[in-house]
Amino acid sequence: MLEISPQLLREAKLSVNDMATYLTEHGWQKVANQNPRVMIFQGINDDLGNPIVLTLPRNDSFGDALRRLSEAVNLVAFLEDRSPESVLVDLRDRESSNQLSIDN
Repeated sequence: MLEISPQLLREAKLSVNDMATYLTEHGWQKVANQNPRVMIFQGINDDLGNPIVLTLPRNDSFGDALRRLSEAVNLVAFLEDRSPESVLVDLRDRESSNQLSIDN
């Protein structure tokens, strides 16, 4: 399976907020933590029964934001047994429909 690169996410203008919203809408739980620089999400359990954890920066201004977003898209695609491109399409479609509702 091909992976989504940080460069492609830059071109798609995907934001940390877009990914965080997608995660919560798809059953991931945001976990309280003491670090104000990150958001931690807990998903389904792995094969050993441990929850899968995904960490995102708090906002897009952090230097590793695109790399973390790329990792998140690729992980979600793997867990949902779909291509990273299809996850990205869903994220972009979600953003487009939100923009339409804001503009109306």
